[in-house]
Parts: sequence; structure tokens; C-alpha cells
Amino acid sequence: MDIQNRVSNYLKESFTSDLKAGFITAVVALPLAIAFAIASGVEPQMGLYTAVIAGMLVAASGGSRYSISGPTGAMTVIILSTLHSFGLEGLLLAGFLAGAFQILFGILKLGKVVKYIPLPVISGFTSGIGAIILIGQIPNALGLIIPSKEHVWETLYAIISSANLISSTAITICVATILLLLFLPGLMARIKYINSLPPSIIALILSVLIVYYFGFEIPLVGSIPAGLPQIQMLNFNFELLMNVLPAALTIALLGAIEALLCAVVCDGMTNSKHDSNKELIGQGIANMALPFFSGIPCTAAIARSAVNIREGAKTQMAGIIHALILLMILVFLGPVAAFIPKAYLAGVLILVSLRMININEFKTTMSISKMDTAVLIVTFLLTVLTDLVFAVQMGMFLSIILLFIRLTNVIDIHTMESYDRTKGINATIFADPYLEKNVSVYTINGPFFFGAMNVFESKINEHMTISKPHIILRMRYVPFIDTTGIERLKSFIKASRKQHQRVYLTSVQPEVMKRIESDEELTELMQKQHVHICDSSQDALTFLKKKYGNK
Repeated sequence: MDIQNRVSNYLKESFTSDLKAGFITAVVALPLAIAFAIASGVEPQMGLYTAVIAGMLVAASGGSRYSISGPTGAMTVIILSTLHSFGLEGLLLAGFLAGAFQILFGILKLGKVVKYIPLPVISGFTSGIGAIILIGQIPNALGLIIPSKEHVWETLYAIISSANLISSTAITICVATILLLLFLPGLMARIKYINSLPPSIIALILSVLIVYYFGFEIPLVGSIPAGLPQIQMLNFNFELLMNVLPAALTIALLGAIEALLCAVVCDGMTNSKHDSNKELIGQGIANMALPFFSGIPCTAAIARSAVNIREGAKTQMAGIIHALILLMILVFLGPVAAFIPKAYLAGVLILVSLRMININEFKTTMSISKMDTAVLIVTFLLTVLTDLVFAVQMGMFLSIILLFIRLTNVIDIHTMESYDRTKGINATIFADPYLEKNVSVYTINGPFFFGAMNVFESKINEHMTISKPHIILRMRYVPFIDTTGIERLKSFIKASRKQHQRVYLTSVQPEVMKRIESDEELTELMQKQHVHICDSSQDALTFLKKKYGNK
């Protein structure tokens, strides 16, 4: 009875809104699914298979209520690269493994970790992918029949070699498509009955009618087989599996990043909250299932998800409805694709690629940080000029180096002379002749790790020339200490002991204290009172003055 009530309430409250949103989203997704498949170097129907299956599975099992999944521009480049390197068998296996990785990310609750990839790396990847898509669509825009190439310079060389075959009709259709997509929304917004219609479908209908009636001889998509494909088994060859593993991990990471970014955008538009780990599991389930139905790797698409929200979607059923409508189009209207000009798809993808190249992010990054700018530009160039797997690896490596440099720059060690002589610990020290003559105080700010050692060494060398018998290391602002820090701390304590100096560690954070106590040698030094642990610097001063000040 409860299920009946829920179904009844859904039909009354949400079904009409979800039906409208799902229909419009499907209409928007149709040309994009075909275009991204062709840009990926696979048959156009594979894009539709992906949109149908991913749309259903992710909507049913994902963690974002409004996200729409399917083939996307960001994935086309890595798909094309994998296809060129390992063939269709390798691509399908890489997609399956990518899904397994994404499910593992979700189970291990790594959803939030993905969000910490630096913006310059993401911007460099995204803009680089946009540039590759843009260059890859030039042949279709010019009416040239050139197979998809793995590298941009190969595409450019092929264009120059075939320059005598350029079609003015194809150029006209491509330019007209771009102009319609840019200016139709504003014109249609003023007309009540068609303001919800996607401009892309109007441009599609016009281009199909023009080709059909005038019989222009330009490259066309070709007829799409009706219905879903037969279930097929994958080639789980161990050697092939090991070869495609890096590509699979790259697909998983890119898909995870885009899916979670899309979920965040949807949250902002609807004031809702997604479950990042559940979304990763949903994406993984879809990517593991797709290869068995000749589908290519998928992820959430921000543009289609935004359309879904703008058209009034209320539940995840809108995503499932969008997939069912695409399935109906695939079953009944497949032959119509025979008249879709590739120049129209080029116009759609050129606009998509230009939006991926975010000039404002470039300007903002360049005005804020030279290091961020270097990471962004290097990642962008590597994405465009090398393969995406290498670009991802180098981008992550550069982001780690960037983090290391910034952490190192955060580290600082202040002496007591840096502070006001009349306040706090200095007031105590300078009010007492013994303390002023015999105590050095160092305040460590930031993580005490291998990157901080050069700063620590310089301050310690400075201290050795001063050579006061009591050294207080204030550690209130040390959030963590690594193995290198522990080892260097032990070396410093031993060296100080040989110089007849005593070391006091004060205000040590609990996590840092755990690391110190877990080291047997440091524990022994504390037991032998070669180093003293004090709750505060004032406690350390009171202790040493009482014990040594009257001698």
C-alpha cells in the first residue's frame, strides 16, 4: 500500500515536470551523443547506446538527483587516444576497468578527495581537451573526409593535404549552425509556444531538410541501426588488461572529476546536496555495464544536467525518462541519421569546445600566481601536444610539486627577538637576567616535514653560534610532523646534548605528540631527560629557572 501511495503521489506531484524535462533533455542530448561518438572515432550509434544506458543506470543508482550522464566532450580525447593505441577491444576493456576504479573510489569514500585537485590542473586539462576537439572538427566543418587522428598535428597536416577538396556547402552549414545556436535562444525566448524548444534541434531539422531536398554531396552521419546492440563479451586478455590500465585509470579520474563537478553545479542551481561517493559508484556501475552493449566511457554532462534542471526536473526519474526517449528515437528514427550532415555536428562541437576553453580562468590565474600559471600552461600544452594519459600524470606531478613548494613557503621559524619584549614569554625572559642570558626560544610555524628542513637548519646553525644552554622549541603551530622531521629533531637533540645544551618542546599538538611518542629513541631521550616536554613555554621557563637559575 505504501508503494502505491508513493507512486500515486509521484504521478500527481512530479511526473509531468519530469516528463517535460526528460523530453527536452533527450532532444538536446541526441545530436551531442552522435557528435561525441564521431569525435571519439567510433560509430555514431555507440554514442546513443551510451546515452541510453548511462542515462538510465546513473539516474537510478547515482548520488546526484539532477545529473544527466552520457558521452561528453571531456572524454572524447582519451577515448580516441585509447582507440588508436589498443583498438576497440582495448577501449571497451579500459571502460570496464575505469568503472571498476570508480566503484572502488566510492567504496573507499574518495569522493571528496577528487575535489582537491588544483584548479590550474583541471583548467589546463579542460582547455586542452577543448582545443583538441576544436581542431578535430575542422575537417567536418570544411566537408573533408578525414579519419579521426590521435594527434592534432596529424589532423592539421591532413587538412592542408586535402585543401583542394574543401566544400563551401559544408562551411555554410557549419557557420549557420553556430549562428543559430548563438542567436536563436534570444529570439525564441520572446515567442511563448516555442521558448522551451532547444535551438540545437531546430538547427538539426533545418540542416537535415536542406540536405534531403537539395541532395548536397557532403559527408553525412549515415544510417544508424535501429534498436539496442546484442550483448557481447569482453576480451579479458591479461596482456591487454595490463596495457590499458593507465588509460583506464585516466578515464576513471577524468570521469570522476567531471561527474562531481557536475553534481556541485546541480547543487548550486537547486539548493540540494549530492552524495559524492554514491555518485562515483553510480558512474562506475554504468561504465562497467556499457562495454557489454558497445557503449563508450561516460560521465555526467554539465550542459545537459543544466537543461534538465531549467526545464523543471524534480526527481531522478527525469534522467530515466530522457534515456527512454532516446531509446525510442534510436528504435524508430535511426534511418533519419543518414541525412544529418557532419558539418552540423561540427558546428555544435565547435561551440562546445570554445566553451571548454575558459579564457577568464586563464586571465584570473595569470593575475594571481606565476606558479599556478606555469602549471596551467604546461598542463594545457601537454594535453594538446602529447597523449592525455601522460598529461594527467604530469599534471598531478606538477600539482604535488606546487603543493610542496607552497607548504615549504608556509614554514617559518621565529626567534624571540621577533616579538614584543614587554609581552608574553619575552616579558618573563627579559625581566630575569638569568633567563635573558641563557634561554633561546624558537617558534615553529607550519608542518615540520622534509620540506621544512632547510629553514630549520638555517635557524639552528644561527643558534649554534649564539650557543645558549637552554633551547625552547614552541610547537603550538605545528599541525603534523613526518619521519624526516622526527629524525632531524632527534639529531638536533643529540647535537645539543653534546654542546651541554638542554631542549624543551612546548605546547605540542596531540597528533604530533603521538608521532613523537611512537619513536623509541625519542621516548628514551625523554626518559633520560635529554629533552623535556612542557605544556607551555611559561611552564618550561618556570622549570628551568627553578632547577638551574639559582646555581
